[in-house]
Amino acid sequence: MARSTRFAGWVALQLCVPAALYLAVGLYNGRTSGLTYLGPNYLFMALPLLLVCVLAIFPRARHPALLWVLSLLNGLLIAFQLWVLLAVPGHESGLAWLFYVPLWGITLLASAIIWFIAKRKGADKPVGT
Repeated sequence: MARSTRFAGWVALQLCVPAALYLAVGLYNGRTSGLTYLGPNYLFMALPLLLVCVLAIFPRARHPALLWVLSLLNGLLIAFQLWVLLAVPGHESGLAWLFYVPLWGITLLASAIIWFIAKRKGADKPVGT
């Protein structure tokens, strides 16, 4: 799966989620055209996904687990957006987005730690077991 076009297709689909979420929230808030600030907001929302996708450039790092990390980051983004919409007052929603950066940082760090532990355990096993 790591070398197939299906893998690249799934990665591309995961990268579309932040843009779709931004446009959906714009429609929810009554804006008919949210394209004005789509670029900067997409980059802010998709930065952790783009960092993970840098790994997908290297063939040795391509693994189906990357898709799980991208899905986890998209789930975090959607949950965070719901929290901002439903629990944060409208005039403070911009400030609330400052908490997104440490959250995805912690998520990426936890994913990297789990990745390295799993690779180390896999390397310790004798071949054939």
